[in-house]
Amino acid sequence: MNLKKLFVILSLLAMPFVFSACMSTERAGKKHTIVLGGLYEHREGSYKPVNRTSLPVSRSEFDPAAPYSGNNTTFLWGLFTYYDY
Repeated sequence: MNLKKLFVILSLLAMPFVFSACMSTERAGKKHTIVLGGLYEHREGSYKPVNRTSLPVSRSEFDPAAPYSGNNTTFLWGLFTYYDY
């Protein structure tokens, strides 16, 4: 097996481990968590506008009497958005 093929195979085997990272940051008491490069993303207290290309679901549709928290959760790189504001 030549060196180029070995490098390609090792790169393909390492790719899931590189992109499977989970990152969580906290600034000013608000958490921001990203899993698998955006497969799942959660922001606390963001009040960020929902993207037009997303399929939004509001918490007020399920529980209209609950207080707002400003949390925003996206799935599948922003295809689905669940927000609470």
